[in-house]
Amino acid sequence: MGMAASQARLLTLTSRLHDIEYKAQNIESQKIALATQKDDAYQAYCDALDAKKIQVAFYNGDGSRDFVDANFSTVCGYNEARCSQYALTDAKTGKLIVSSEIAEMYETYDSDKYCFAWAMVGYAGCFCWDSNNEDEQFIGRDNQDNNDFVIMTEAEEMVFNDHQDDSDLVAAYDDINNAETLADKREALQIFRDMLYEDYSKELFSYMNLDKQDSKDAVLADPENNQIYGDVTWASIKNEFNYYVALFEKIQDCGGCQEIEEQYVAGEEGNDWFNNMVKTGRVLISEFNENTKEWDDTSVATSTSTSFLQEVADDTDLKKAEAEYEHELDIINTKDTKFDQELSKLETERTSITTEIESIGKVRDDNIERTFGIFS
Repeated sequence: MGMAASQARLLTLTSRLHDIEYKAQNIESQKIALATQKDDAYQAYCDALDAKKIQVAFYNGDGSRDFVDANFSTVCGYNEARCSQYALTDAKTGKLIVSSEIAEMYETYDSDKYCFAWAMVGYAGCFCWDSNNEDEQFIGRDNQDNNDFVIMTEAEEMVFNDHQDDSDLVAAYDDINNAETLADKREALQIFRDMLYEDYSKELFSYMNLDKQDSKDAVLADPENNQIYGDVTWASIKNEFNYYVALFEKIQDCGGCQEIEEQYVAGEEGNDWFNNMVKTGRVLISEFNENTKEWDDTSVATSTSTSFLQEVADDTDLKKAEAEYEHELDIINTKDTKFDQELSKLETERTSITTEIESIGKVRDDNIERTFGIFS
């Protein structure tokens, strides 16, 4: 019975020892997993250290500059305080990315850049005195009623009539009538109207306000200096008007436009969209050159000559990542300490069991020797 009891005890202890070793191995595996989690948390923190965000410059009243986080609204919305005007092109489709308002206005006035620009600055439907005369709103199209070629709105015609002494302007007008084909007429018309707007924009603007005035006579008497609708003056909207003329030309050069989804226009989601699209090359940035009146390709990297676009460390994400890293590290260290304590307990128990197994083994061996020694 002694030998049997010893053997049973020995088997029990051996089983327990195996169980302890299995638990220890499992805990060691969890400690390795913790080490991996710690590496991942550290890598996320390092990524945050390297994270960059794009910013765009705006002028202050004193001529200094401030930078704001870039999104479609801050970069592409018209704003005279911004140091430069930009546009985004979809690298895949080649089309200009625009707001819903611009997309709607372009769809309505896609035949004429000046009608488009008037509409964008708040003069939709004011292209002539007679607001019911729809044909006057679409310059360069054939008049469906009498098959005439519509050349000017009434406001433009009035300004032209006021400047019959401008021989260059009159010659440009004659070129329209002398053109033999419709395509030549359209080209001559564009040259004429570009000249008209370049030299007489202020007068055109005054006449555009005729149906906004209590008296038309005031404008007709002094179109150059007449104060027009409310607090709006030509000087206050000239830059915006010319910008939308240039934007219309850019849309046509791109073969059309596509509307940006509303959630990506502004805010944090807009910031993420803009940064991701630019950094992955899915959009291309164009900058309007005020000197040449053309759109030039640019980028955050090549904008360093003017420093209107810049890429800086994202401090907001960095602080968030730092807090998350410290929090994750505390959790990992707490678990690691707990695992170490459990391993220490298991090691103490394993040592005790090993010692007992050795003791039982010795007793068993001595018992065997005494019992069976007489047969040797």
